[in-house]
Amino acid sequence: MNKFIIVDLDNCIADDAWRIPKINWQKSDPMERYHDYHVLSGFDKVGNRDIFEQHPDAKTIVFTARPVHYAALTKEWLRLNDVPYEYLVMRNNNDHRHSLELKQTMLNWLPHIYGVPMEEIVAAYDDRPDVVAMYLRAGINAEKREIHNVCAYTKPNTKEPA
Repeated sequence: MNKFIIVDLDNCIADDAWRIPKINWQKSDPMERYHDYHVLSGFDKVGNRDIFEQHPDAKTIVFTARPVHYAALTKEWLRLNDVPYEYLVMRNNNDHRHSLELKQTMLNWLPHIYGVPMEEIVAAYDDRPDVVAMYLRAGINAEKREIHNVCAYTKPNTKEPA
């Protein structure tokens, strides 16, 4: 039997704190709003590398809300930073659903599209407590892991999501 772990990308294994000020809150279209933020992701430092050390015999599935438009950049960052992964599952371009709904869909794709049975997922890591709770409800050992506490989904000086 194979073993898999699911890891989030931004603020879980990629330190995106320095990019958050690059989000253009004046743009109403999320693809435009986050473009500079995403395009700079190739310069992130890796964090929480111990996640991989805790699961040396598990294959990694990366779930990210980053749009597939940035797939080549993301794959190159993973390669240059020696981040092992079996599958990279990204948000479809112009899919603006909340991360919780998006990652629930991604989880549902695993057995049907990627051939990964749910019982082979031994752990999941995300910086969002609602996503961690979703994994726990699905019967997956899950843990909140973050590098920083700056939210990329909340407009500065407010508590409201964009």
